[in-house]
This record gives sequence, C-alpha cells and structure tokens, in this order.
Amino acid sequence: MLGNSGDIALVRRGAHTKWFFPKGGIEPGEDDETAARREIAEETGVADLEHIADLGSYQRPGIDKDGTYKEDQMKDIHMYLFAAPMYAELAPSMEIAEACWKPYREVADHLEDARDRSWFISVFERVREAVQRD
Repeated sequence: MLGNSGDIALVRRGAHTKWFFPKGGIEPGEDDETAARREIAEETGVADLEHIADLGSYQRPGIDKDGTYKEDQMKDIHMYLFAAPMYAELAPSMEIAEACWKPYREVADHLEDARDRSWFISVFERVREAVQRD
C-alpha cells in the first residue's frame, strides 16, 4: 500500500517480530483482491484504497503470532499495489502491534523475511514506476 511520497506500509505483531506487508487469509466468498483490501483495513486501519497493480504471487512458510515460521505450512501470497488516501494515518489493529510507513526505496532493508525481500526486489521497478506516475 502506497502512502504519500511513495511510502509503503509495513506491519509487525510485536517489537521482536518481523516486519512484513499487511496481508492475510481469504475468507469464504472473497477473491484475492477483496481479501487484500479487507486485511489491509484490519491491520492498518486504512480503507478506500485505489487499485494500482496486481503484483503477482510468491510462496513462503506461514508465520506464527510469535514470529516463528511454520515450515510445514507453505502459503501462496498474492500481492497488490494500492494507493492509500492522502495523509492516511496508520492505526494498527487485530493482531498487529505496530504499523509504519517506510520510503519505498528502503522497504527491502526492513523486510526480515528473505522470501518477502526477494519478491519485493523482483517488483521494485514496477513500484518505482507507480510512485513516479503518482
């Protein structure tokens, strides 16, 4: 989710857990994009998102609430790029303890999961182009 000046929202469950993109499971009757919008709203408090791009999918193990990996549970993660309303304030909720805006150029440095980081690097140019258009 893009904020002002190309910042991207990251969340984490606690002070000693990993930073990651807001995301979660699909509920019955939802498609991927609807689930992404709901999860972003639940985890960051930001709604009324503008769809910018479908950024594809990747896989990684699930992560428990304490930040440890569920190595026996691979997750398919479908990602979208949305624009937040101007001056959107992050208000973490649900199981999220902290949310922050990070400049898009620094996001990979803050992602502690190698698969999340690798995926973001693979779509970085598309994100950069979207920021420059905005």
